Amino acid sequence: MATKKPGTKSKKLKKGAAPVESTGGGKSTLPFEIDPDQLEQSLNQLKDQVVTWAKKGRYTKVRFKFRGKQLLPDIPLAAVAAVEGATFYWAGLLRLLVFNLAGRTLIEVEFVNDSEKKIIEGKEALLSGDLEAALAAFEAALDMDHENPMVHLNLGVAFKLKGDHVAARKALAEASRLDPKGATGAEAERLLRTLRVSTITIEGDS
Repeated sequence: MATKKPGTKSKKLKKGAAPVESTGGGKSTLPFEIDPDQLEQSLNQLKDQVVTWAKKGRYTKVRFKFRGKQLLPDIPLAAVAAVEGATFYWAGLLRLLVFNLAGRTLIEVEFVNDSEKKIIEGKEALLSGDLEAALAAFEAALDMDHENPMVHLNLGVAFKLKGDHVAARKALAEASRLDPKGATGAEAERLLRTLRVSTITIEGDS
C-alpha cells in the first residue's frame, strides 16, 4: 500500500456533501474513501448520497473508478440507490477491492447524465432540417446539465437559425461564461460577434 506523504490529507466523504462539479462533461465526481474498519457505515453513507442525487433527477448513471480506471460498467442511478443494487455492487465488488488492497481505498464516484446524447440527437435533427426537434433535444440536455457550455452553444445556434436573436445571444453568452478560455467559449464569442454585426446592419438599413 502506498505511503501517505507528510502534510497530505485523505479526502473523506462527509454526510450531505455535494459532488464536485465537472463542467462540459455531463457529470460530477465525488471522492470517496472506503474504510475497511467502518465498511458498512461508509457504504450506507455513500448510498445516502446516491439517493439524494437520484431524487434531484439530474443524473442517470453512476460510475465507480479507482486511480482513473473504471471499475464497473456504468450503473443506472436507480439500481445503485436500490437495496438490491447496493447488495450486489457494494457488498460484493467493492468489498473485494478493499480486501485486495488491505487498507483504506480512495475511489471516485461519478454521477453521469445523458446530456451529451441529447446534444448529439439535437445536432442530427439540425442537420436533417428539423429545427423544432433540435430545440427540444437541446432543451432536454439543458434540463439534465445546466453547467455544460456545449448545451448553451448548441441552443444558441438553434435559436439563431430560428431567427430568435435575443434567445440566441442569451444562450451564447452563457456558453462563453461557462467556458471563457476553451474552444466552446471561443466559438460562442465568434457567433455572438456575427449576431452583433447583423443587428447593426439591420438597424443601419432601416
